[in-house]
Amino acid sequence: MNTIILTSYLDFYEKDAQGNKIAHNFGNDNGILDCLKANTKKCENFLFVGNGMEGAKSEQYFKIACESFAMTMPFENYNVLNNSTKDKAKVLVENADFIFLCGGHLPTQNTFFNEIGLKELLKNTNALIVGGSAGSMNCADAVYCPPELEEEIEDTNFNRYLKGLGLTDINTLPHFEEYQKMVICGKRYIDDIVIPDSKKIDIIGLNNGSYIVIKNGTSTIYGESYLIRNEQITQINENQNTKHL
Repeated sequence: MNTIILTSYLDFYEKDAQGNKIAHNFGNDNGILDCLKANTKKCENFLFVGNGMEGAKSEQYFKIACESFAMTMPFENYNVLNNSTKDKAKVLVENADFIFLCGGHLPTQNTFFNEIGLKELLKNTNALIVGGSAGSMNCADAVYCPPELEEEIEDTNFNRYLKGLGLTDINTLPHFEEYQKMVICGKRYIDDIVIPDSKKIDIIGLNNGSYIVIKNGTSTIYGESYLIRNEQITQINENQNTKHL
């Protein structure tokens, strides 16, 4: 069984005075680097799985992720699975030693994953699978998909539950500390959008730098995190601590 790591994010870059993104060592917050190394069998083939959104921004994120890993945890080869390489998806996944599911717009990425049949492809890999932000959310079987764009919030028929990769039954909400401050269309993101949904589904809010490891049937959370259940928010872990779920 594959080891799965659900992260809020990996800190791939910083911004210079002009706002340009500069790759840097992503560090070892809450022992994340130690964890990645301990669960990677060999550092030959790194596979970056995109989110279905092509263009300069996506290419830049792939480039920065690879540069950051080269500084922090180097691999021999860096490959990308996106719309331009999806005809090679089977080989790319089977040959990978480390699969990183990137972040981005959750529904768009979900559509891309389903189009390439990623759920089935992942059954034929022994790689460590790491999700970042939306990539973590899409690892769930039934993916909780809160609206995040104005048009989504205004759409009363917006689908908040999608079919995911089925790697876990845990639903995460990355960047939790940022969402607590966010207001969209006059609605408080957490209080007015997410909390009412918690009557139907449990959600784990992960602060940046926090993550969950799913290994050998056990799920362990590292770093500051919160359980959102039945319209209540409860802190379940602190930084530098671990907790079994």
